[in-house]
Amino acid sequence: MTFGQVQVWVLPADLTAASVARHHVANACEGFPDDTVYTACLLVTELVSNALLHGRGPVLLTVTCDAPGLRVEVHDESPDLPLIIDRPLLAEHGAGLRLVSAMASSWGSSPRQGQPGKRVWFTLA
Repeated sequence: MTFGQVQVWVLPADLTAASVARHHVANACEGFPDDTVYTACLLVTELVSNALLHGRGPVLLTVTCDAPGLRVEVHDESPDLPLIIDRPLLAEHGAGLRLVSAMASSWGSSPRQGQPGKRVWFTLA
């Protein structure tokens, strides 16, 4: 991927979505260190899983590579912004955003402009 280029994909609405997202992120990260690619793939899995579990409508993935790093966004049509939930350490659900918060350089969410839904994103520098 050329620096500054934004790539966008519509993900399948089934259990293959996270795998497809990891494939796209790994390809987009060509030239980045292996640990950055691994982290990006792990974190996109969390965001895509959340979009499928808690969102609605098509799930979109965007990846932007810039000179300082990488930005990954996952979009869905639910207006509900994600929250980090305080759950027991070994709970079956609820740790994904804590993982994103701990491993990403930055992360956040916002309503989409001009469209229903939200975007949840992270950066790796």
